[in-house]
Amino acid sequence: MTGPRIEVLPPAAAERIAAGEVVERPASVVKELIENSLDAGARRIAIEIDGAGSRLVRVSDDGAGIPAEQLAVAFERFATSKIRSADDLRRVSTYGFRGEALPSIAAVARVTIVTRPPDADTAATLTVTGGVRQAAAAASAAEGTTVTVEDLFYNTPARQRFLKSPGRESAVIVETVQALALAAPAVAFRLVDAGREILWMPPEPFEDRARRVLGPALKDHTLAIDAHGLTGITGVLGTPQVAQARRSHQWFVVNGRPVRSPLLARALDQAYHTLIPDGRVPAAVLHVRVAQELLDVNIHPRKAEVRFAEERVVFNDMVREVRRVLHAAALVHTAPGTARTAGGAGALAASDPEAVGPGAGVAEPSAGYGPPPGGGLDAAAPSLWAPEPAISTWPSIRVLGQLGLTYIVGDAGGDLVLIDQHAAHERVLYERLLARRRAGEAQAQGLVTPAVVELSAAEETLVSELGPALAAVGFEVDPFGRATVRLLAVPAIAADRDAITLFRSCLADLGGGREEHAARDLEERLAIATACHTAVRAGDRLDHAKMTALLDELAGAEDPYSCFHGRPTIVRLRGRDLERWFYRRM
Repeated sequence: MTGPRIEVLPPAAAERIAAGEVVERPASVVKELIENSLDAGARRIAIEIDGAGSRLVRVSDDGAGIPAEQLAVAFERFATSKIRSADDLRRVSTYGFRGEALPSIAAVARVTIVTRPPDADTAATLTVTGGVRQAAAAASAAEGTTVTVEDLFYNTPARQRFLKSPGRESAVIVETVQALALAAPAVAFRLVDAGREILWMPPEPFEDRARRVLGPALKDHTLAIDAHGLTGITGVLGTPQVAQARRSHQWFVVNGRPVRSPLLARALDQAYHTLIPDGRVPAAVLHVRVAQELLDVNIHPRKAEVRFAEERVVFNDMVREVRRVLHAAALVHTAPGTARTAGGAGALAASDPEAVGPGAGVAEPSAGYGPPPGGGLDAAAPSLWAPEPAISTWPSIRVLGQLGLTYIVGDAGGDLVLIDQHAAHERVLYERLLARRRAGEAQAQGLVTPAVVELSAAEETLVSELGPALAAVGFEVDPFGRATVRLLAVPAIAADRDAITLFRSCLADLGGGREEHAARDLEERLAIATACHTAVRAGDRLDHAKMTALLDELAGAEDPYSCFHGRPTIVRLRGRDLERWFYRRM
């Protein structure tokens, strides 16, 4: 018994199937039409929608237009002016190039196009309904092109049922317009929904457009990045204070093309590692540039993704340059509702002398920077910090006291600052562990009397698996009979802690599946656990000398503004806001 015959599909069915690859929802129509406008050299683009784009999508531009004799050809499949051969795909720089947009849209909607090139005396119009074209006719219109798409999916009702709510579909259209506006900041964009203006973006520099897209709640919490190398990176980075629960505030443009990029998203996560809490992601709007021949833009039917030929180079460049910007910035968290500065959230700007302490934001380190002369909190483990970053942004803080045996209270040039003593000490100890490992310094502090530790079955398994990692951070463990070990040394930073309690606590952290922050490797997880259980805790009483020593050591840290869990070490309340609270400043 033979199966069904193999036959070529009728043109109408084939066109609808092809349309499904390009036209997924109303936002797909908006995207394809705007891309055509940009390729036509438009400087102003107006988008009108109604019924969340299902009833109407109209895109008008002042671009080059289409000659009347080419209108019919524009609605043929694979008809394009962007490429001429397969070789052109290796260096394509236009948005649309597949020749699928107009025929795919016209296969599932009623489409009318009115267009006039600059050298034409009159415009031309053409209507296509469900893939069936009418004859082109003369029309009256200004230079440019207007494409009107009505009754989307009128002939494919099954597709309509898969659309989301009108609110969600409208939101996706807004996101689509914003993404393309980021790709073309020199172009003006206007979006109108049912007669109401939703977006207006005048021509502006990319950095300004990036902040406009992030919105007023985030734009003052951003840092500019401008890196030029094998991988060029420009745009703005959100400070750790405005890390988000979702990636809705992450935008990537690659060589002028808005894309989704898991690679760039992972690189951002890596750059913010230990600066933001687990489960949060950084906000960012970035334009990444690479040599065009090192980029494949033809891997996705809707051109939503790209592939880098040198992925590792791009990843490392992104991590390095983003980290460089973050390390050079003052990332002090500010109390909600207090004044912001243009330099980013909590930036103690040198241009505002009332908001800064001595030496903040200047090139020469002053009092309060670098390692304390006496070695800080741990006399047995002197600080090994180098004076970096060279331009310190940590404020000079005068210790006032301790609040609730948890927070150090300080005065930073008239601002009130609160420092979480546990988070601050965690950061200091963690970076000291990493610094010693990089420098090849001894990590261990031998115990005068070895401690005998009886292990549970789970702990015994862990110790056998963690041997190299334990040794790397300073634990020296020697087998001592069945399910028993001798603890000969502990990490030098924990010389004053109870050795057995520290050892068991670290094993519990690594064996219980508890990862308060995603570490890059096993040694880092162990370093985090060791620093966490060694640091001073909430409830520990600190005298003035210890608090001052802790802040001095924190000032020399590479990332002093957060602990390795991503929680802030310091929060600032502006002095001018305190005055408002007491009605001394209106």
